[in-house]
Amino acid sequence: MTLSIMDIINMPELGTRLLSGAAGAGRPVRWAHVCELADPTEWLGEGDLLMTTGLGIPRDGQAQRDYARALAQAGLAGMMIGENMQAPADLHALQDTAEDLGFPVLMTEYGVPFASVTRAVIDAQRAEEFERRNAITRIYASARLAIEGMGLDALLARLSADVRADLILWDPQAQQVWLPRDCDLPAQLHDMLRQQKPDAGKAQPLVRRFALEDGEMLGVLIPSRRRCVLLAHRRGRDLLDYSLLNHISAVLGIAMERRQVEHERAIRLGSELLEDLLNQRLTRQQAGKRLAQFGMRLDGAHMAVARRGGLSLPEGAVLFERWDRPLLLSPQGTELFLLLPAGSAEGVQAILGADMGLSARVGYFERLAESLREARLAVTHADAGQPLVAYADVADNLPWLPQNLDEARETFRRVLGPLAEHDEESRAALLHTLKVFLEQNRSWKEAAARLNIHKASLTYRIRRIEALTGRSLSSTADVAALWLALQAAEILGLPQVAGRKPDAKKRISPHD
Repeated sequence: MTLSIMDIINMPELGTRLLSGAAGAGRPVRWAHVCELADPTEWLGEGDLLMTTGLGIPRDGQAQRDYARALAQAGLAGMMIGENMQAPADLHALQDTAEDLGFPVLMTEYGVPFASVTRAVIDAQRAEEFERRNAITRIYASARLAIEGMGLDALLARLSADVRADLILWDPQAQQVWLPRDCDLPAQLHDMLRQQKPDAGKAQPLVRRFALEDGEMLGVLIPSRRRCVLLAHRRGRDLLDYSLLNHISAVLGIAMERRQVEHERAIRLGSELLEDLLNQRLTRQQAGKRLAQFGMRLDGAHMAVARRGGLSLPEGAVLFERWDRPLLLSPQGTELFLLLPAGSAEGVQAILGADMGLSARVGYFERLAESLREARLAVTHADAGQPLVAYADVADNLPWLPQNLDEARETFRRVLGPLAEHDEESRAALLHTLKVFLEQNRSWKEAAARLNIHKASLTYRIRRIEALTGRSLSSTADVAALWLALQAAEILGLPQVAGRKPDAKKRISPHD
């Protein structure tokens, strides 16, 4: 650790006391050198400690003031005068000016050689370099553990101990602290970081400095795909060495890249597992074994369906990068299927920012298909006011809806079976037309606009729907039956109703 003026004063063997300039006692001493010239600033500069017998100190009061001012302006750490040597007897002008400027003036006992002071500064620098090299060794020992699988939060804590500094990961995209999880930044620093643009790293200096009340905080961009800022702070100590900061940044960058690759792989494997489960490609024993690898059990899990269409697996990996609970997800057209542990639905819905339906607890392997149906039923009742809906609430509040897959199939077959058969043969999309017409409260103008067809074409389609189903859209009873049948189609996940090409596995014939 670099010596300060106060450190030199506190070393008994150096026999040094402070004459004036106490405000500058914390200044670091980079070097200590003897100079007896009238203008020592020609040879000494910032951070240097001037040691003199007093030969170059002027005797005139005004000259002493100019002398002290020149030393302070040159950035010297301070001035050390050998006691009972060649300094003027009257140093009041020098001392008063130094006090006003906060420039330390020291007096060293006659018997203490200046070489002892220089040696103390050198020893401190050697100790600092020794500690720095040890810190680098510790950093890369931690890097080895990270490669072997140490978690990012544990790695950050270990690196903090390695360099004896507080280390924080700041996420510019989320505008919040990532790790440590319980870390609260000072409001002043939080505001400064929020003002930094997430992609401003390349335009900024390699290391940024943030002034705080208890010292400075250093910030450096971590080299990884996940743009993140490393913040480092030493309370009551020197700033962390810039080279150490970059070593730490490199290690964290490697760890974050490894974590990202492993996370993307886990999301992909989880998606494959969920598809295998829903398509019944696994036995009960195989399902249990593979779910255990993801830390999940069906007796404590829920199926969920979210209206988050077009989500790719890499995008899903980014969304749930900081999610620390088990999760399986599988994009399916305009829907996203998920298998979640109990108590995690609200957090997942907040990340997705989409309407989501949640099944009752799955419980056992044979109930997966039923759980998916429950989640589908629940999501049809989600909206902006209530984006997360649980099946239990829907089942209690809407008992007239189909309560299982068999009931849903039978309801759809009886009411809309002829329409589904006609769509399958002619690709007329009459099911989708009916759904849009009822969603628009039977408004001919709004429905035609939604379907992007002429009103006359819509009139023809509605008449064809009435003819095929034997029900009138002017009759409240018939409208209610048609709407319930469409809800059954939603539960079954039939793509025809949404206007998509039917899947052979989900096609329902009126003769089923």
